[in-house]
Amino acid sequence: MLPELHSALRQLLYERGRIDPREVDIRFEAPTREWIDRLTRPTISLFLCDVRENGDLRQTAFEVTRGNGRAERRTPPRRIDLQYMVSALATDIDDQHRLLWRTLSTLMTYNEVPAELVPEEMRAADLPVRARVAQDANHPDFLDVWSGLGSEPRSALSYVLTVPLDLDLAVQAPLVLTRTARYQNLLDADRRAEERTHIAGVVRGPQGQPLADVRVAIAGNDQDGSLTDGEGRFSLHRVPAGPLTLHLSRGDGDEKTVTFEVPSESYDVEL
Repeated sequence: MLPELHSALRQLLYERGRIDPREVDIRFEAPTREWIDRLTRPTISLFLCDVRENGDLRQTAFEVTRGNGRAERRTPPRRIDLQYMVSALATDIDDQHRLLWRTLSTLMTYNEVPAELVPEEMRAADLPVRARVAQDANHPDFLDVWSGLGSEPRSALSYVLTVPLDLDLAVQAPLVLTRTARYQNLLDADRRAEERTHIAGVVRGPQGQPLADVRVAIAGNDQDGSLTDGEGRFSLHRVPAGPLTLHLSRGDGDEKTVTFEVPSESYDVEL
């Protein structure tokens, strides 16, 4: 659910903040020194640095729904605070400050994440996703966070989302993870291990329906691609980290090229 929520935040900043996605990246990885050094464009970093239950909003009474002569008791959704350290990263300090200011003004505009952007599972709880720029002392010391990441301190703001977590629904869907394999040359122990990531996603049509028999391959290497199954799922192995361009094609002539950053929160594609 967090990757879907991050997609909503990305959409909020790009569309409501009028930030051009061709010029600025929005990323959710930990901003370590090595990660920052690999950036090629101005980037808004939203690092999820703290997750905890909001005890003030906890409800202990059961919710009772009646239908077909039966009563069903359910525990109310829990409310979880997701705390992000939000920073802007750019080569030019003025660009960095402009980007952070635009981000701040956009996030402060919305006390709730617009309902149309909220992931479907969270909308099902019939509770808003509250949003605020934290102004109290109950957040991690960002100097300690930067130090722990091995990065030099940068200006940052604390952004908190309070999201519903329905414990009755949280574990019904299968868990799909990205796998990263590391390969070490045993004859050259001093050489840095080579990393390859195994990725998986779903190809869908314009109405959200899964598409079967779509070939998904790394651009320029279509022979080693993956064919989607009946549920639109594909997987690719030993994918290098960094920018990745995928070529999608199927028998009726439909084609599409998409670019991801590996690793990413999602590799789902609409064709």
